[in-house]
Amino acid sequence: MEIAIIGGGIAGLTTALALKNEGISSIVYERADQLNEVGAGIWLQPNALKVLSHLGLKEKILENAIELDRVDITDHQLRSFQKGKGIVQDKEGNQILSIHRAKLQQILFQALPKDTVKLGHEFKSFTQNSSKIELEFEHMPVVVDYVLAADGINSKIRKQLFPKSALRHSGQTCWRGIAKIRLPKELQNLGREAWGYNVRFGFSQVSEDSVYWFAVAKAKPFQKDDKSTVKSQLKEKFKKFNPIVNEIIEGTDEQKIIRGDLMDLRRLEKWHHQNIGLIGDAAHATTPNMGQGAGQGIEDAYVIAKLFSQNQASGNLFEDFEKIRRTKVDYVVNNSWRFGKMAHSPSGRMIMKAVMKMTPSSVITKQLEKLYSLPEIK
Repeated sequence: MEIAIIGGGIAGLTTALALKNEGISSIVYERADQLNEVGAGIWLQPNALKVLSHLGLKEKILENAIELDRVDITDHQLRSFQKGKGIVQDKEGNQILSIHRAKLQQILFQALPKDTVKLGHEFKSFTQNSSKIELEFEHMPVVVDYVLAADGINSKIRKQLFPKSALRHSGQTCWRGIAKIRLPKELQNLGREAWGYNVRFGFSQVSEDSVYWFAVAKAKPFQKDDKSTVKSQLKEKFKKFNPIVNEIIEGTDEQKIIRGDLMDLRRLEKWHHQNIGLIGDAAHATTPNMGQGAGQGIEDAYVIAKLFSQNQASGNLFEDFEKIRRTKVDYVVNNSWRFGKMAHSPSGRMIMKAVMKMTPSSVITKQLEKLYSLPEIK
C-alpha cells in the first residue's frame, strides 16, 4: 500500500509520523526546496500535545517550548476579563505550550526516517481511477494507492477535487511576528490577548528572550505592507495599549512581520473522493480565534492513522474518518468565526466580556475537557 501525503507542514508531517507509529509507511511531498525558519509562533493546546506525546515527541517539544501557566482575554491594559485560574491544562497535566512554528516543524521533520519527505516537489494535478492515483509533480509523475492532501487552506488537491469549494473572508487581517525581547517577570509563562476598539493584540514567550505576537484589525483583503513603515503603522494602532505592546512590536525585525487575511473554508459536504482524502486546513481551515487550527490538523493525523491501521482493506476508511471528526471540527470552525466577529463588534465585546466574567470556572473546565479530549477509535 503506497500512501502519498501532499504538504510538509504540521498536519502533513504529523500524519506521516502517526502512520509510521502504526507500522505504515508513507511519503510526504513538499513543494519547498528546504524547510526554512519561517512563520511565527503557535499555541499548542493539550489535545495536540496528547497526540504528539503518543508519537513520542513530548519531551523534545517541551525542551523547545514555553509552558503557559495562564491564558487570558484582557482589556488594552492587560487586565483580565476572566474569572478563576485561566484553565490551560487537561486532566493529565498537559498545558498549553507556546512554541515557534518553524521549531515544531523541524522537530516533526527530524523524527521521520530519512527520505520520507521529498522536498522540491510541487504538486500540479492528479488523475484518479478506481484503483490507482497518478500524481503529477513539476518533474515527474508518481502512482500511489492513497492520497492524503495536507496542502493547506489554498489546497490544489481540493480545488481539483471540489472546484466549487470557497474561502470566506472575515473582514480582519492578522500581523504576526517574533520579537527579540525579554518579558518582565510578571508576564512570563503567560498568554495574553488584549482587546481594544476593533483591534486585538496577543503575545507569549517562545523562549527566554523571544516573544511570539499577533495583532488583529479590520482591513480589506489582499493588501500588502510597506516593510519600511509597517512597524510604525502597527505601533500607531496600538498606542493606547499597555506600553509592553509597542515594545514588542519595536523589538521585531520588520522584514519578518507576516501579514495574512483571516479566512476560513466554507463547509464542505465531504472531504474525500474515492481514495483521495483532505486533512487539516485543506479540509476544514478555520480562523485562529480558538487557537485550534494546527491542533485540529494534528488530531486528523491521529485519527486517520488509526483508521488506516484498522481498515487497510476497507472502502469506508474516509467515511469513518469524517464521521469521527465532523462534530468537533464544525464546533471549532463555527465558534472561532463567531468569536472573531464578536471581538470586533462593540455589542459583541460587551456580551463576551459579561459572559467571561459570569461563567463559573467549572463550566469552562467542562467545555475545555471536551475540546482537549481525543476520540476513541474502536
